[in-house]
Amino acid sequence: MPVALRLFLPDEWTSVRERCARAGVPEAAVAPRSKIEIALSELDRLRAESLRFGVVLADAGYGSSAAFRHGLDARGLIPFPID
Repeated sequence: MPVALRLFLPDEWTSVRERCARAGVPEAAVAPRSKIEIALSELDRLRAESLRFGVVLADAGYGSSAAFRHGLDARGLIPFPID
């Protein structure tokens, strides 16, 4: 079940600060972050809210990322890839 969503904004989009301001993008979201960084920070945020889970569903793009898999390992979470 999806429990949180965060919009990934590529550098090409966030590099135009005026566009971000017009679109109402919060200043904190303008800092460039990878999809992996966003995903891991969302997992941390949910766990800080006392949501408990042990398995993370992710598509192949995340599953092929060593940084994401290591981040899950460090958090004691098990990846469950979906194709």
